Amino acid sequence: MPHVSTDDDRRDPIAGIMEVTRNAESELRSKDRILGRTLVIGRAYLASAVLIVLLAAALALPHSDGVRGFDVLFFTDVAREQYTSLPSHLFVLLYSVGTIVFGAVMILSQKWWAAGIAWSTACVAAVYGVLAIWLRQSGRGPNPDFQDFGGPGIGLYLSELLVLALVATLAAVLWSRTPEQRQLEEDARHGDGA
Repeated sequence: MPHVSTDDDRRDPIAGIMEVTRNAESELRSKDRILGRTLVIGRAYLASAVLIVLLAAALALPHSDGVRGFDVLFFTDVAREQYTSLPSHLFVLLYSVGTIVFGAVMILSQKWWAAGIAWSTACVAAVYGVLAIWLRQSGRGPNPDFQDFGGPGIGLYLSELLVLALVATLAAVLWSRTPEQRQLEEDARHGDGA
């Protein structure tokens, strides 16, 4: 008697396709996780490292008349006497803690999350830097009777320019891809799991 195939003998073709797809997706995801943990060290990475060092050095320059960046960062009496504004304090605090500290973590660890935090704080700091310069250039402090209100110093201008340059270079660091990552993206697009 010939063997008649029943439903129990046949393999479900849909289940086979789903299993192959799951295996391919899990391989692609594991490769993506491994490749996505570290940053690509290239020109943008090295340029951002140089900009971070220059930004740290800019703290020693005059922020305004008689006030250095360190005075603004640490809320010293000198900064208080010159009526240093809140946007100035926020600008220096954001680029010091956010950009310089997390930029240094990015340089040492080569992790994308540190570059992401440094980039986002640099974006916010750039806005506060423009506001700090504008308030200093207005020529009058919060107290209209204060006579010797100093304009913005070279340190304020330089640090704002460095923060703006750092926004661009850190964006390039975050969005750069290795050839392996590009190949993995191409494989995922075409459905290749191997």
